[in-house]
Amino acid sequence: MNLLFIHEVNWRDKVTFEIHDIPELLSIAGHSVFFIDYPEVSLDKKQLKYRFFRTTFSRVQSRTHNGSKVELRTPGRILPGMADRLVASLTFVPLLIKTIRSEKIDLIVLYGVPTNGWQTVLVAKLLRIPVIFRAIDVSHLLRGSLFRNLIRTVERFIYRNVNHISVHNQALAEYCVSFGASSKSISIDYPRLDTNRFAPSPRDQNLAKNYGISAEHKVVFYRGTLYRFCGLEQFLELFAETLRNDENILVLIIGSGEAEKDIADAIHRLEIKRQVIMRPFVDYRELVKHICLADVSVNTFVPSLVTDCALPGRALQSLACGVPVVSTPLKGLISYTGDSKSVVYAPLGVEFVHAVNDLLHNKSERVRLSVAGIELITSKGNWQDFTTEFVELCQSVLARK
Repeated sequence: MNLLFIHEVNWRDKVTFEIHDIPELLSIAGHSVFFIDYPEVSLDKKQLKYRFFRTTFSRVQSRTHNGSKVELRTPGRILPGMADRLVASLTFVPLLIKTIRSEKIDLIVLYGVPTNGWQTVLVAKLLRIPVIFRAIDVSHLLRGSLFRNLIRTVERFIYRNVNHISVHNQALAEYCVSFGASSKSISIDYPRLDTNRFAPSPRDQNLAKNYGISAEHKVVFYRGTLYRFCGLEQFLELFAETLRNDENILVLIIGSGEAEKDIADAIHRLEIKRQVIMRPFVDYRELVKHICLADVSVNTFVPSLVTDCALPGRALQSLACGVPVVSTPLKGLISYTGDSKSVVYAPLGVEFVHAVNDLLHNKSERVRLSVAGIELITSKGNWQDFTTEFVELCQSVLARK
């Protein structure tokens, strides 16, 4: 098959997740895979490399899976910020049409919503190309935006007009149906993990030394985009007393995002800078080493519609690495873990802090959760299983064309 993936993020620079895994694995399986992305960076003097007029074409070898060949097509951009997105919503169309025709695209897998989603659906209908929308979040709530209501309308349009919707958890499926999607055209397709890469390993002593982590330290870990709803500021407010009472407990935060400054300000205000290590995203090849520095991993999302529909990759990666996870009770994650008792759920408050502290001081429970987490991830299958299933889904959608 000739497959076209479309998203409104920067494929090269975005933190690695399934938008890299799925296209790369399909290319390894023998399909011709193309990806149209959007260079979502500020056009300032530090980002001159993104200020170009023409679309760039590049054969990307891989970001996650060796041997993959995904052809990346990145539209040019010359305007700053939101103005560029508005223009891109129109200039994207000629590139889409040209790609469909020149590469004889059989099927489109769409992730994007406001910048290139509705245009893709309209063009695909005109050219009679089936579209699978891969829903991974609640787009109109993901970021604070003056265009929230408009994005909401676009979401509804996409859900009602694509050929099929693939989601990664039950809560998100229910949300799509509430927005007009047909329940007969939705499948729950859980993402998988490379369990050869994401596996337990001893604490890397050189990396630990670089961060000032000694053998006596117990490490609480958070990794991911620092959304305004990530809950880390609230957690640190509550956890500060624990840190003050035990100098051998550290918090390691790996990530960047809109809440970064507020979190940094909270660390300074609470006077816990000595015990909180905050760093930007790390290279994908170094990620497992960082996860395995931890004794406990936390998923502190503030419960809401957007977080209930999420399936946080950070939690799944920690489980695969045998690191116990404490999470706020999110519907999407709960639908994934089921009755496996592999994750400790607690509301973001005193109970959450108690759960983290209990695990830090209870090695036998950490070991039990480690085993349960690995068993859960293993039970979901691997990326090769997903690839087979996703190809079958694409073929079934094509057959209904």
